[in-house]
Amino acid sequence: MTDSAAYTPDRPFAAARIVQWGECDPAGMVYTTQFLDYVMETLEAFWRDVIGFSFLRLHKELGLGSPTVSTKLDFQRALKGGDPFTVELRVEKLSRATITYDFKGRNAAGEVCFTGTHVSCIVDEKILKSVEIPPHIRGPIEAYRQATTPA
Repeated sequence: MTDSAAYTPDRPFAAARIVQWGECDPAGMVYTTQFLDYVMETLEAFWRDVIGFSFLRLHKELGLGSPTVSTKLDFQRALKGGDPFTVELRVEKLSRATITYDFKGRNAAGEVCFTGTHVSCIVDEKILKSVEIPPHIRGPIEAYRQATTPA
């Protein structure tokens, strides 16, 4: 688990990537649906590296899941095969059972290529109902949210 103090409003958690050719259409542009994969990869890395609790561990040890409630993506600039980019993640809101994330994808020049909002909830996998986020997971998320929220 990473100390949330390492993150600031100007330096949130970010996952670096390079667009692979197989993620593109014949013109070399990223397929629209691929952007959701980028968001989910970043979310999973955030849970593992910042919260210290992988989705697999959430499922196997606690019998909990984190299904998607909603996702919204907006596109500003194209990404092409071979382009390096980063996906930044901030936690916008934390409620009893849901977490709202904001994403920003930036190209190598720092220009915003896409933005997104993703909402997930914590559910008991046996009864498929939302449950309160456990304190040992809520704590790191809230610390991160506070560290990266602009004043």
